[in-house]
Amino acid sequence: MAQVSVKLPVGSVTAAGLGEVTVEAATVREALERAIAVEPAVRQRVYRADGSMFAGVFVGGRNIKLLGGLDLELTDGDALRIIPPISGG
Repeated sequence: MAQVSVKLPVGSVTAAGLGEVTVEAATVREALERAIAVEPAVRQRVYRADGSMFAGVFVGGRNIKLLGGLDLELTDGDALRIIPPISGG
């Protein structure tokens, strides 16, 4: 298991007011689930009701879609960022 930081989406904070959590996880999927365990409201910012990804997730500034998706293996010190889609008119 790697110790990684997960930067929560803009507008999401933990009960302690933190915008970032540190978790131990082997994959991106595990890191996201452990971050959601700390702050359950993050689930709706990451996943749609059908379980598909809603937000962009980046490790080291690179989109996980290009690196192996949710099963991407993590190493100590990796930093995940959750970026919700932006829309407007």
